[in-house]
Amino acid sequence: MPSIYYLRQFYPGSYYHIYNRGAHKHNIFHDDKDYQVFTKILSYYLLHPNGTAQSILLRLSNDKERNLVKQGEGVAYTLLAYCLMPNHFHLMLRQESSEVTISNLMRRLSTTYAPYYNSRYHHSGTIFQGKYKNVLIKDEYQWLYLSKYIHRNPTHLQRTEPCNLSEYPYSSYPNYLGKRSERWISTAEILARHTRDPLGEYQRFVEDGTDVGNIEKLSLDADELQY
Repeated sequence: MPSIYYLRQFYPGSYYHIYNRGAHKHNIFHDDKDYQVFTKILSYYLLHPNGTAQSILLRLSNDKERNLVKQGEGVAYTLLAYCLMPNHFHLMLRQESSEVTISNLMRRLSTTYAPYYNSRYHHSGTIFQGKYKNVLIKDEYQWLYLSKYIHRNPTHLQRTEPCNLSEYPYSSYPNYLGKRSERWISTAEILARHTRDPLGEYQRFVEDGTDVGNIEKLSLDADELQY
């Protein structure tokens, strides 16, 4: 029986936590350029579900091309939250299309970033520790706390260096605080849960460290999430 983390059944209107890490827990991001390239690839495929992987890096150099959603492409999936860490990444996605699924996004993302990484670092072989894992968000608790869990991930960096969550550049958290605005990230649905002062209330919710350690309730693989 296949693991629940590898069931590739993506239903329109459903939410998913997608995550993966480097092979042998090795870093997959070493500097700003790596983070930026991965983020640009991710944003490109969110805007262009049928984009061509072979020419992606060339397309990324053209701002007009990158910011133009081609007629007829539509929205296949929506990104609600993400965080990139040195040796892993987290995505919170909603499946929109019944034809182009999150599997398509993850395949294009990995087969585009891996050649870039291998070329830059003269690396051979896989850079990821097997296939990505996906968790279907089944209840209100998971939905409510997943973005908090994702946005608090940089606190693990405090073991080696100070980390201000609101200033961490490789996550969607700054978008939720009004510090960045990128149309490939959707913040409205989560912020709508905070009615009086959405940005301030959400910041207090995230930076309050309680209720984020229950891996079982979030249906995450505790072993996979050891850094």
